[in-house]
Amino acid sequence: MSNPFRHLDHRLILETALRQFIPWLAMVVLVSLAGYPGVICVTPMAWLIALRVGNICVTRSTSAESSQRILEAALAGGLLGLLQGILFLVFITFLGPIQASEWTRTIVLVVIQLILGILAGAGLSFFTAYLNEQRCKSN
Repeated sequence: MSNPFRHLDHRLILETALRQFIPWLAMVVLVSLAGYPGVICVTPMAWLIALRVGNICVTRSTSAESSQRILEAALAGGLLGLLQGILFLVFITFLGPIQASEWTRTIVLVVIQLILGILAGAGLSFFTAYLNEQRCKSN
């Protein structure tokens, strides 16, 4: 039985996720330094960046099979969501002091943000990659 992860373009997965994450990171840092750290709360909107990740992965992949390219896109999108969730974790502390009674809610919020970010990133990227592959098959 062959391992489906062995023939993936790992460099593409990592590079695509990082290249799409860096502008989001820069924007969050700059806007936060300008005095608006609440910009991190629009992270769910930033999940839409995963749509671009799916397009990039499908077009730049060196993998031979369509299913591998789609899997690469989903993994890159999930990685992007993870990175965005980690950024949310870091920047949530800049929103103001967290009261002792709010720590549990804050942790739950961050965990939800991480899980949903990974799932949303992977799902959106997968969806876009799948649609691109279907379009290529019909042409």
